[in-house]
Amino acid sequence: MNYTKILLFSVLLSSITIGSVKAQVSGCDDINVETKLTEPAKGRSNGKIEFEFKEKSKTYKIFLINRDAKDAKSPLKGLDVRDLKAGFYDFIIVDDRGCTKQLTVTLKGI
Repeated sequence: MNYTKILLFSVLLSSITIGSVKAQVSGCDDINVETKLTEPAKGRSNGKIEFEFKEKSKTYKIFLINRDAKDAKSPLKGLDVRDLKAGFYDFIIVDDRGCTKQLTVTLKGI
């Protein structure tokens, strides 16, 4: 867990630094993304989070940063995360220009 916290802090610190430089150079705009949730059944790991981006011409990398260390290092392979329990999930999204957005999604369970 400590490794994940260190990685999160490093990514956020670098994204603040890079984001502020990018904002001056190329005009980073807010990454417009919506999430579509499938709430998990109580006690089950069948929840899902899907990402839908308004800007279709850009490419995005999505990192799930609070699940385990290997997830924080590698971007998602698609635009969704499956097999989730109820809880909080933290993501960092990076677009093709290097602009970033931090997002926390909560699955409550039904």
